Amino acid sequence: MIAVLIRMVVFLIAVTPAYAESSYPTQEDLQDDPTTVVNRPVNVQGLTGLIMTNSAYTQPKGRIVAGLSAIAENSEVPDFSIVQGIATVTAGIADRVEFGVRAHVIGTNLGSSATSEIGVGDTDLLVKWRASSQGDTMPAIAFGLAYTLPTGDSEKGLRGVENEGVRIMVIGTSEKEMPGDYFIGVYFEGQVVVNEWSTRTDANPRVEKYGVFNAGLLFPLTEDRNLQAVFEYSTIVKKDIPSIYEENHRATMPGLRFVTENFNLSLGVQFYRRDAAGATTDERYIGTISYAF
Repeated sequence: MIAVLIRMVVFLIAVTPAYAESSYPTQEDLQDDPTTVVNRPVNVQGLTGLIMTNSAYTQPKGRIVAGLSAIAENSEVPDFSIVQGIATVTAGIADRVEFGVRAHVIGTNLGSSATSEIGVGDTDLLVKWRASSQGDTMPAIAFGLAYTLPTGDSEKGLRGVENEGVRIMVIGTSEKEMPGDYFIGVYFEGQVVVNEWSTRTDANPRVEKYGVFNAGLLFPLTEDRNLQAVFEYSTIVKKDIPSIYEENHRATMPGLRFVTENFNLSLGVQFYRRDAAGATTDERYIGTISYAF
């Protein structure tokens, strides 16, 4: 799996210069001005996006964004509570390529104080390449890769993979100016996730494959566009091994974000419905704060 990931990253880096020359013939073709939405901050995944959903756009070359996020949930059925603290660093390493690192600290409580655990979670290395800019009718398109390192404490149940994991992303974005000094952003992405739940010495390695779909809308609430409304939808399907990070579910999330040219504060309430029989619809509180240098 590591060899496949390395080959894909090398391919993205190799084709970027050639593609850039052919896809940017004139200045008039550029429709990716970030001032339309004021700022394109980093999300909880560790890449440029909304709160949960990735954007096809990337950080400009040389720009570094440091972010902190928190996700809190108190579930009735099943009975547990969880708080995730997430730190991200994302950098634009080329005109249309960004690289990110995401680390977790997790606290869980499985129904009573006697079952409380806290520790370090898994670590993600991420890269995203914007293959095309937005046109008059076509959205901007990007491809992303994430590699998960199993740094979480397996004895405390804080590990999402046993050996390694790879996430392949296809992302689309359209950000349009509208009449009346207004804009609307539409974001969507599909992901295929492959996790290895066996060690390298196992004779019969166990590999899990599942799908992720996220989508979102963004529009301004004030004339200066600094205060914006966010609405997102997410779902995970065909995940056979529920983990502390992900399981089969459907979720909707209204949210708000305040942005300046370099600063972002986003808050959302996710209504999270697990596919498991008898599960209730829970509320997850998600917040992100980031600053660009």
